[in-house]
This record gives sequence, C-alpha cells and structure tokens, in this order.
Amino acid sequence: MSLRLPHTIAAIGTFALGPVLLGAQRSPNVPVISVAGEGPETVVLISGLVGGVDGFRRLEARLLARNHRVIIINPYFLSIDSADVSFDALARRVDRVLDSLAVTGARVAGHGHGGGVAIRLAANAPERVSALYLLDMGASAVNRSPVFSRSVRLIPLIAKLPGGRTFIRKRFIRGLGESSGHDAWLDAETKRAYTEPMLAEIDRVIAMALRLALAEEPDPLPTLIRRLRIPVTVLLGAAPHTAGPTAEEMRALEPLGSLLRVRHLPGVGHFPHEEAPDEVVRHLVDPARSILLSFTEP
Repeated sequence: MSLRLPHTIAAIGTFALGPVLLGAQRSPNVPVISVAGEGPETVVLISGLVGGVDGFRRLEARLLARNHRVIIINPYFLSIDSADVSFDALARRVDRVLDSLAVTGARVAGHGHGGGVAIRLAANAPERVSALYLLDMGASAVNRSPVFSRSVRLIPLIAKLPGGRTFIRKRFIRGLGESSGHDAWLDAETKRAYTEPMLAEIDRVIAMALRLALAEEPDPLPTLIRRLRIPVTVLLGAAPHTAGPTAEEMRALEPLGSLLRVRHLPGVGHFPHEEAPDEVVRHLVDPARSILLSFTEP
C-alpha cells in the first residue's frame, strides 16, 4: 500500500503538473497523484478525507489487470495549503490536473467526501466524465463533517503529549474498523498507509480541517444535480457501519431519475474499494453485467 511507483507524483511541484499548483509546497512523503497504465479507457479515482492515493491501490491493481489507465487523485492533500477548500475549489484543481493529462470521457469514482468533489467535476466539466460512481456516499451540500470539525480541534493538544501520536494512531485505526463491514483489509501495511500521511503533516491537516469547517459552496446542490447528464451509480456498504451517506444526501440524488442506480454491497462498510475491490471493479468496468447480476444474485 505504501509502494511509490515511478509514475506517482509525490512532490506535485515537479513532473508535468508544476503549473497546476504554483507556489504550493507538498510533502515528499505523501503521494498526491498517481498515473498508471496505458489502456484505452481511463478510470479516475478521487479520495475522500482518509485513505488518499494509497487507499485505492487494491482497486488500481485490478483495473490495471483489465488494461485500464488509472489516475488517482487526493484532492485534500492537493489543496492542503489552499485558502478555498470548498468542493467546488477542489473539483477545479482536479479538473486542471485532468486537463494537463488530456483526460476526457473518463469513468470517475469518488469515495466519501471525494464523491462531493466528483459530483462538482462532472457538473462543471462534463467533458471529463462519462459515468460517475459514488462509493458509500450520496450528494453532500458542503465539504465538511460537524463531528470531524469538532474533534479535530483536540488533536494538536493530544499530539504534543507523551504518547499522544501513538494514541491518535490507535484511535484512528479503531475508527477505520468501526466504519468497515469487516477488518480483513486492515493489515499492517494498510494501517501505515492510512495513518502516517496524517501524522507526518498533522499541523497542516488540522489547519485545513478548520478551513473545511467554514467552506461555502458557490452553487446550490440541486443546481449541480440538474447539470448531470451521465449515469450515476452509488455503491453502498450494506453492513452496519459508521460514516456513509445520510438519508438527505441520498434524496438529493433522486432528481436524476433513470440515470441513478443504487447498489448495496453485502458485508461491506464505508470502504467498498478496500473491502470488496473485485465487486467495485465489476460495477466500474462492466456496468451492464452488474445490473443483470443485481437481479439474479441472492
């Protein structure tokens, strides 16, 4: 999970994307964008608040095996020092990255709050997206979580205490388990991949989290949903778990009508791409077959 491939852009100011983030200073230890494969079809994976680029490695490996080009973007670390961290702003930065890579007509999947970024990308840059997939996420009106915003204020104090970082790491990993349908995916390498980037940049992460709590969106959510003219598939974890979309976030997608498909994945929690990557790939690369199986499988 912590593998650094040659095509991973760890320091975003280098490679061909330097103009995208003029003046931004990125951590060389945290991958922000990964580009892999040379297949004829492109899949773009957009991470949420946790997981980042490494959180999609299981899914990436399966998509590469099916001859897809795979682009993974962590819009939060991409914007970690930015003043505007609204969904709209993050989507604009993702759009500039995709433009620099000449991406059009891609299948785009967003996990958690990354789904909010993906919705704005599809609504405001429709040429980039041919189909949209939301992983355990509905349609969020704002790029913030009240619980996250409140609890994050305590982290700087805890981190400075003896053993504070160890406590934060353990509590974070426990939260991953509570958000999952099962914890078989949480091996030692995965735990490091999810926790070390946060701990390595904890002050900047906290500062960004506080900006997220104040971020406002320029466009009302119903306006954005009306702009979508592509299939939207929501893959929900069916196992009891914390996180996941609210009923309001799911209702916000209902105006899509026949463009909307909602699938429940048995035994899966908030991390479908980690807990059931083969199932997610089936929906991503063979949607017609996945619809048929949803009517025939128990």
